[in-house]
Amino acid sequence: MKRTPLFVLLALALAGYPAGFAFAQDEDPDLDDFPEDGDDDDDEDEDEDPNIQRTEEDDVESWSFEGEKVEKVEEKVEEKAVGRDVEPEPKRYGNSGNWYEVTVDCARCPTLLDQKFGIEKSGVMRQFFDFIQISSDRKGGKFVFPSIGEFRPLGVADKRDRVVIHQYVIDKGSRLTDTYAVIWDLDLMAKGGLLYGRKYELQAWTDDAYEDIAGGYRSKQAFVPVSKIQRYADLSTVRELTVDESRFPVGESARINFVGYAAFVRSDVDPEAISAEQEGLREAAELEAKRLRDQKEWFKKGEGHLDAKDWDEALAAFSKAKDLGMISLDLHYNLGFSFYMLKDYDNAKVHYRAILDEDPRDTDVRYNLARIYEKEKDWDSAIREYQAILKFDPDDNGSRERLQLLKQAREMVQ
Repeated sequence: MKRTPLFVLLALALAGYPAGFAFAQDEDPDLDDFPEDGDDDDDEDEDEDPNIQRTEEDDVESWSFEGEKVEKVEEKVEEKAVGRDVEPEPKRYGNSGNWYEVTVDCARCPTLLDQKFGIEKSGVMRQFFDFIQISSDRKGGKFVFPSIGEFRPLGVADKRDRVVIHQYVIDKGSRLTDTYAVIWDLDLMAKGGLLYGRKYELQAWTDDAYEDIAGGYRSKQAFVPVSKIQRYADLSTVRELTVDESRFPVGESARINFVGYAAFVRSDVDPEAISAEQEGLREAAELEAKRLRDQKEWFKKGEGHLDAKDWDEALAAFSKAKDLGMISLDLHYNLGFSFYMLKDYDNAKVHYRAILDEDPRDTDVRYNLARIYEKEKDWDSAIREYQAILKFDPDDNGSRERLQLLKQAREMVQ
């Protein structure tokens, strides 16, 4: 099967979202009976209606998806001698421009910081390659092929901080591949002109997943409906796939393959601008790395002060680690213990309870809490903590003795 080059154009709302999938351009299947992705009964999709702030550009219909005046686009179409008229572009949000999938040199790099992007001249891409239209509600769209005056439906799931786009396979000739659909799970990693994410192929190796059409075949959407495809992209097990562990079964005759990382670039952004964005992201990553290092250093200083029984300095060091964003049960414990030794029982209880919310079986924390309740003469609360300790550790004789003493003290007071 001869397929067109995999460079696609994405015009999405506000920041813009990408996608792309290429088909043989000499095919001409009957698309009228091919269901739109938005026809799938998925109540969850109805609930995902992003709160999009419209701008003055939203209703400007004189802009094309290439960021140029419509008259220029029409001239290009005439140069290609299109046999049929292309549907008018729908209203869209903002001047988002065109988006093309670009070459990624380092497919094993976990982030875009180390990637190198092969970006062609935007004018050349606009002249020769097809593009994507996304509907203004961000729930559907289509691939547009100006050279042959056709389009293919695609599915869009707006996840606010990311977008999931999928394309069911349609192709001409005999089925030579098990690729059933292609999925892009993309993040707004660099809002000024670069989208970056993960690319998957959904494979099916049963005839039940495909159907014949005039001159070719296409995927049966009933085999894996839209709602399932979107849920697949949300599975943590899928997003954790790597090029070394690239397969995840989703049924007896279907699986998801991690193809690699995908990058999309706006047509009006040059390589220098992308490099500048990557440099900004690198600086942000270095600041984040420094923040994490500082967290660990202050935490280590706090432990040293605890060993020296310098409770004030220990509390100051652990508080600094917390201010730098550190979140851990060990930090809660050390803060709670520092407050406890400084007789600030209210703050000590806050951190001890935060630990028990995550790990109710932590008997050391419950013992410290019980001792605080004793000092506050809250006998009932102390008794409950000792009872909980014995539930988890029946051999804790120290807690058993404290429990008996407290019960006797409570009876004497009553």
